[in-house]
Amino acid sequence: MRERELQKEKIGKGELYFLRHPETEGIIVGYGLTMQDGRKDLLVGLIMVDRPKPVDPEWLNEIEITFGEYQLAFMTASGERGISCQIQVEPESLPYLCQFPADEKTSAIETFLKPLLENPPKPILNLRWNAETKLWHSHFPTLADLPTEIRNVFEQFGEGCVAAETTIGVIHICHASDADIQSFAGKPVWYQWQLIQMPTAPLIRLEFAIFDRPQNPYRFESFLNVAEEDQARILSQLANQDQLHLAFYGNTLQYRFTKSIAHDEQQWQQLDELVEQAVRYWEELPSSQRDFDKAKAEFTKRSI
Repeated sequence: MRERELQKEKIGKGELYFLRHPETEGIIVGYGLTMQDGRKDLLVGLIMVDRPKPVDPEWLNEIEITFGEYQLAFMTASGERGISCQIQVEPESLPYLCQFPADEKTSAIETFLKPLLENPPKPILNLRWNAETKLWHSHFPTLADLPTEIRNVFEQFGEGCVAAETTIGVIHICHASDADIQSFAGKPVWYQWQLIQMPTAPLIRLEFAIFDRPQNPYRFESFLNVAEEDQARILSQLANQDQLHLAFYGNTLQYRFTKSIAHDEQQWQQLDELVEQAVRYWEELPSSQRDFDKAKAEFTKRSI
Protein backbone atom coordinates (compact mmCIF):
# COMPACT_ATOMS: atom_id res chain seq x y z
CA MET A 1 0.00 0.00 0.00
CA ARG A 2 1.18 3.53 -0.77
CA GLU A 3 1.30 6.06 2.04
CA ARG A 4 -1.15 8.94 1.71
CA GLU A 5 0.32 12.41 1.45
CA LEU A 6 -1.55 14.85 3.70
CA GLN A 7 -1.19 18.57 3.21
CA LYS A 8 -2.91 19.40 6.50
CA GLU A 9 -3.85 16.78 9.01
CA LYS A 10 -7.40 17.10 10.34
CA ILE A 11 -8.01 14.12 12.54
CA GLY A 12 -11.48 12.84 13.36
CA LYS A 13 -12.58 10.00 15.59
CA GLY A 14 -12.52 6.62 13.83
CA GLU A 15 -9.74 7.32 11.33
CA LEU A 16 -7.45 4.41 10.46
CA TYR A 17 -3.71 4.69 11.11
CA PHE A 18 -0.93 2.15 10.60
CA LEU A 19 2.24 1.73 12.66
CA ARG A 20 5.01 1.25 10.13
CA HIS A 21 8.56 -0.03 10.47
CA PRO A 22 10.71 3.04 9.64
CA GLU A 23 13.70 0.91 8.61
CA THR A 24 11.87 -1.46 6.28
CA GLU A 25 9.38 -0.23 3.68
CA GLY A 26 6.13 -2.13 3.55
CA ILE A 27 6.25 -3.70 7.02
CA ILE A 28 3.28 -2.83 9.22
CA VAL A 29 3.40 -3.78 12.91
CA GLY A 30 -0.11 -2.71 13.87
CA TYR A 31 -3.09 -0.51 13.11
CA GLY A 32 -5.94 1.19 14.89
CA LEU A 33 -8.76 3.72 14.79
CA THR A 34 -8.43 7.10 16.47
CA MET A 35 -10.40 7.26 19.72
CA GLN A 36 -10.76 11.06 19.93
CA ASP A 37 -11.08 13.97 17.53
CA GLY A 38 -7.78 15.76 16.96
CA ARG A 39 -5.55 12.98 18.36
CA LYS A 40 -3.75 10.21 16.53
CA ASP A 41 -1.72 9.13 19.56
CA LEU A 42 -4.75 7.31 21.06
CA LEU A 43 -5.82 4.35 18.94
CA VAL A 44 -7.79 1.15 19.40
CA GLY A 45 -6.81 -1.79 17.25
CA LEU A 46 -4.28 -4.60 16.84
CA ILE A 47 -0.55 -4.81 17.52
CA MET A 48 1.41 -7.69 15.98
CA VAL A 49 2.73 -10.09 18.65
CA ASP A 50 3.86 -13.12 16.60
CA ARG A 51 6.69 -11.41 14.72
CA PRO A 52 9.52 -12.32 14.37
CA LYS A 53 8.58 -15.40 16.49
CA PRO A 54 5.42 -16.55 18.31
CA VAL A 55 4.44 -14.42 21.28
CA ASP A 56 5.95 -15.33 24.66
CA PRO A 57 3.29 -17.07 26.83
CA GLU A 58 4.76 -15.41 29.92
CA TRP A 59 4.06 -11.97 28.40
CA LEU A 60 0.48 -12.99 27.67
CA ASN A 61 0.17 -14.21 31.26
CA GLU A 62 1.37 -10.81 32.46
CA ILE A 63 -1.24 -9.14 30.22
CA GLU A 64 -3.94 -11.32 31.79
CA ILE A 65 -2.75 -10.57 35.32
CA THR A 66 -2.66 -6.84 34.63
CA PHE A 67 -5.86 -6.38 32.64
CA GLY A 68 -7.91 -9.48 33.47
CA GLU A 69 -8.27 -10.68 29.88
CA TYR A 70 -6.95 -10.40 26.32
CA GLN A 71 -7.90 -11.42 22.79
CA LEU A 72 -5.68 -12.40 19.87
CA ALA A 73 -6.69 -12.14 16.21
CA PHE A 74 -5.05 -13.18 12.94
CA MET A 75 -3.40 -10.30 11.09
CA THR A 76 -1.69 -12.09 8.17
CA ALA A 77 -2.50 -14.85 5.73
CA SER A 78 0.35 -16.89 7.22
CA GLY A 79 -1.31 -16.91 10.64
CA GLU A 80 0.64 -14.25 12.55
CA ARG A 81 -1.50 -12.82 15.33
CA GLY A 82 -2.03 -9.46 16.95
CA ILE A 83 -3.38 -8.47 20.34
CA SER A 84 -6.53 -6.37 20.57
CA CYS A 85 -5.71 -3.32 22.68
CA GLN A 86 -5.86 0.39 23.28
CA ILE A 87 -2.69 1.97 21.88
CA GLN A 88 -0.89 5.01 23.28
CA VAL A 89 1.82 6.13 20.83
CA GLU A 90 4.51 8.20 22.51
CA PRO A 91 5.02 11.69 21.01
CA GLU A 92 8.44 11.11 19.46
CA SER A 93 7.10 8.06 17.59
CA LEU A 94 4.09 9.79 16.00
CA PRO A 95 5.97 10.45 12.71
CA TYR A 96 5.96 6.67 12.16
CA LEU A 97 2.16 6.52 11.95
CA CYS A 98 0.76 6.64 8.45
CA GLN A 99 -2.44 6.40 6.44
CA PHE A 100 -3.10 4.71 3.10
CA PRO A 101 -5.58 5.53 0.33
CA ALA A 102 -9.01 4.00 0.86
CA ASP A 103 -9.42 0.66 -0.89
CA GLU A 104 -11.06 -2.69 -0.27
CA LYS A 105 -8.40 -3.76 2.22
CA THR A 106 -8.45 -0.61 4.37
CA SER A 107 -12.27 -0.63 4.34
CA ALA A 108 -12.26 -4.22 5.60
CA ILE A 109 -9.88 -3.31 8.43
CA GLU A 110 -12.02 -0.31 9.42
CA THR A 111 -15.16 -2.47 9.48
CA PHE A 112 -13.38 -5.08 11.61
CA LEU A 113 -12.14 -2.49 14.12
CA LYS A 114 -15.25 -0.29 14.48
CA PRO A 115 -16.86 -2.36 17.28
CA LEU A 116 -13.74 -1.67 19.38
CA LEU A 117 -14.56 2.04 19.44
CA GLU A 118 -17.78 1.27 21.35
CA ASN A 119 -16.29 -1.46 23.53
CA PRO A 120 -12.53 -0.89 23.81
CA PRO A 121 -10.46 -3.91 24.85
CA LYS A 122 -9.04 -3.77 28.37
CA PRO A 123 -5.30 -4.07 27.57
CA ILE A 124 -3.54 -0.71 27.15
CA LEU A 125 -0.06 -0.58 25.62
CA ASN A 126 2.31 2.36 25.29
CA LEU A 127 4.22 2.09 21.99
CA ARG A 128 7.47 3.76 20.98
CA TRP A 129 9.97 3.24 18.18
CA ASN A 130 13.48 2.39 19.40
CA ALA A 131 16.10 3.47 16.84
CA GLU A 132 18.86 1.40 18.50
CA THR A 133 17.05 -1.94 18.44
CA LYS A 134 15.12 -1.00 15.28
CA LEU A 135 11.94 -2.31 16.89
CA TRP A 136 8.68 -0.99 18.29
CA HIS A 137 8.73 -1.43 22.08
CA SER A 138 5.60 -1.75 24.21
CA HIS A 139 5.03 -1.35 27.92
CA PHE A 140 2.08 -1.17 30.26
CA PRO A 141 0.86 2.17 31.62
CA THR A 142 3.11 2.97 34.54
CA LEU A 143 5.69 5.32 35.97
CA ALA A 144 8.81 3.17 35.75
CA ASP A 145 10.89 5.91 37.39
CA LEU A 146 8.92 7.42 40.24
CA PRO A 147 8.94 11.23 40.43
CA THR A 148 11.02 12.50 43.33
CA GLU A 149 8.01 13.92 45.18
CA ILE A 150 6.20 10.55 45.15
CA ARG A 151 9.34 8.67 46.14
CA ASN A 152 9.83 11.10 49.04
CA VAL A 153 6.26 10.49 50.28
CA PHE A 154 6.81 6.73 50.44
CA GLU A 155 10.28 7.07 51.99
CA GLN A 156 8.84 9.32 54.69
CA PHE A 157 5.54 7.57 55.42
CA GLY A 158 6.10 3.99 54.23
CA GLU A 159 3.67 1.80 52.32
CA GLY A 160 0.60 3.41 50.82
CA CYS A 161 -1.11 4.71 47.67
CA VAL A 162 -0.80 7.97 45.70
CA ALA A 163 -2.70 9.04 42.55
CA ALA A 164 -0.52 10.38 39.71
CA GLU A 165 -1.17 11.77 36.22
CA THR A 166 0.42 10.07 33.22
CA THR A 167 0.03 10.30 29.45
CA ILE A 168 -2.68 7.61 29.45
CA GLY A 169 -4.61 8.85 32.48
CA VAL A 170 -4.41 8.59 36.24
CA ILE A 171 -2.46 5.71 37.80
CA HIS A 172 -2.54 4.81 41.48
CA ILE A 173 1.02 4.19 42.64
CA CYS A 174 0.85 1.48 45.32
CA HIS A 175 3.84 0.74 47.56
CA ALA A 176 3.92 -2.57 49.46
CA SER A 177 6.38 -5.32 50.35
CA ASP A 178 7.66 -7.61 47.60
CA ALA A 179 6.06 -10.59 49.37
CA ASP A 180 2.64 -8.95 49.50
CA ILE A 181 2.81 -7.78 45.87
CA GLN A 182 3.64 -11.32 44.77
CA SER A 183 0.36 -12.49 46.33
CA PHE A 184 -1.70 -9.84 44.46
CA ALA A 185 -1.31 -11.42 41.01
CA GLY A 186 -4.59 -12.74 39.66
CA LYS A 187 -6.59 -11.80 42.77
CA PRO A 188 -9.90 -9.89 42.60
CA VAL A 189 -10.03 -6.22 43.62
CA TRP A 190 -12.95 -4.41 45.25
CA TYR A 191 -13.06 -0.62 45.52
CA GLN A 192 -15.33 2.21 46.62
CA TRP A 193 -15.45 6.01 46.45
CA GLN A 194 -16.33 7.90 49.63
CA LEU A 195 -16.84 11.50 50.72
CA ILE A 196 -15.78 12.09 54.31
CA GLN A 197 -16.80 15.46 55.73
CA MET A 198 -14.27 16.24 58.43
CA PRO A 199 -14.53 19.45 60.53
CA THR A 200 -11.67 21.12 58.62
CA ALA A 201 -12.09 19.74 55.06
CA PRO A 202 -13.88 17.22 52.85
CA LEU A 203 -11.88 14.12 51.89
CA ILE A 204 -12.49 12.27 48.63
CA ARG A 205 -11.33 8.77 49.54
CA LEU A 206 -10.77 5.82 47.20
CA GLU A 207 -10.34 2.50 48.98
CA PHE A 208 -9.05 -0.66 47.32
CA ALA A 209 -9.22 -4.17 48.81
CA ILE A 210 -7.14 -6.89 47.13
CA PHE A 211 -8.44 -10.32 48.11
CA ASP A 212 -5.13 -12.15 48.30
CA ARG A 213 -6.36 -13.47 51.66
CA PRO A 214 -10.17 -13.59 51.53
CA GLN A 215 -10.59 -13.24 55.30
CA ASN A 216 -8.06 -10.42 55.55
CA PRO A 217 -7.66 -8.58 52.20
CA TYR A 218 -4.83 -6.10 51.68
CA ARG A 219 -6.15 -2.52 51.62
CA PHE A 220 -4.90 0.64 49.97
CA GLU A 221 -6.48 4.08 50.21
CA SER A 222 -5.86 7.42 48.53
CA PHE A 223 -7.18 10.88 49.43
CA LEU A 224 -7.79 13.78 47.06
CA ASN A 225 -8.40 17.44 47.82
CA VAL A 226 -10.97 19.26 45.65
CA ALA A 227 -9.42 22.60 46.67
CA GLU A 228 -6.01 21.80 45.11
CA GLU A 229 -5.83 22.48 41.37
CA ASP A 230 -3.72 19.43 40.47
CA GLN A 231 -5.82 17.07 42.59
CA ALA A 232 -9.07 18.52 41.23
CA ARG A 233 -7.70 17.83 37.74
CA ILE A 234 -6.96 14.22 38.74
CA LEU A 235 -10.53 13.84 40.03
CA SER A 236 -11.86 15.20 36.75
CA GLN A 237 -9.82 12.66 34.78
CA LEU A 238 -10.92 9.80 37.04
CA ALA A 239 -14.55 10.79 36.53
CA ASN A 240 -14.07 10.03 32.81
CA GLN A 241 -11.73 7.05 33.04
CA ASP A 242 -13.15 3.59 32.33
CA GLN A 243 -10.33 1.74 34.10
CA LEU A 244 -8.48 2.19 37.38
CA HIS A 245 -4.78 1.33 37.14
CA LEU A 246 -2.83 0.12 40.18
CA ALA A 247 0.94 0.13 39.64
CA PHE A 248 2.76 -1.81 42.37
CA TYR A 249 6.22 -0.89 43.67
CA GLY A 250 8.10 -3.13 46.08
CA ASN A 251 10.59 -2.88 48.94
CA THR A 252 13.10 -0.65 47.14
CA LEU A 253 10.40 1.22 45.17
CA GLN A 254 11.16 -0.80 42.07
CA TYR A 255 8.23 -1.32 39.69
CA ARG A 256 6.71 -4.82 39.80
CA PHE A 257 3.54 -4.86 37.69
CA THR A 258 0.28 -3.01 36.95
CA LYS A 259 -3.23 -4.27 37.60
CA SER A 260 -6.21 -2.64 35.85
CA ILE A 261 -9.86 -2.95 36.87
CA ALA A 262 -13.11 -1.73 35.31
CA HIS A 263 -14.37 1.71 36.38
CA ASP A 264 -17.91 1.80 35.02
CA GLU A 265 -20.27 4.67 34.26
CA GLN A 266 -22.16 4.26 37.54
CA GLN A 267 -18.90 4.84 39.43
CA TRP A 268 -18.13 7.92 37.29
CA GLN A 269 -21.51 9.39 38.15
CA GLN A 270 -21.05 8.68 41.84
CA LEU A 271 -17.64 10.34 41.81
CA ASP A 272 -19.08 13.41 40.04
CA GLU A 273 -21.74 13.72 42.74
CA LEU A 274 -19.22 13.33 45.56
CA VAL A 275 -16.96 15.99 44.06
CA GLU A 276 -19.87 18.46 43.79
CA GLN A 277 -20.81 17.80 47.42
CA ALA A 278 -17.18 18.19 48.51
CA VAL A 279 -16.83 21.55 46.73
CA ARG A 280 -19.98 22.87 48.38
CA TYR A 281 -18.83 21.67 51.80
CA TRP A 282 -15.39 23.28 51.35
CA GLU A 283 -16.92 26.60 50.29
CA GLU A 284 -19.22 26.61 53.31
CA LEU A 285 -16.32 26.19 55.76
CA PRO A 286 -14.85 29.39 57.27
CA SER A 287 -11.51 30.09 55.56
CA SER A 288 -9.75 30.11 58.93
CA GLN A 289 -11.00 26.57 59.60
CA ARG A 290 -9.96 24.95 56.30
CA ASP A 291 -7.11 22.45 56.63
CA PHE A 292 -7.04 19.37 54.38
CA ASP A 293 -3.87 17.90 55.90
CA LYS A 294 -5.34 18.11 59.41
CA ALA A 295 -8.56 16.47 58.21
CA LYS A 296 -6.64 13.62 56.59
CA ALA A 297 -4.45 13.11 59.66
CA GLU A 298 -7.45 13.02 61.99
CA PHE A 299 -9.34 10.55 59.81
CA THR A 300 -6.31 8.29 59.46
CA LYS A 301 -5.79 8.36 63.25
CA ARG A 302 -9.42 7.32 63.80
CA SER A 303 -9.06 4.43 61.37
CA ILE A 304 -6.03 2.87 63.04
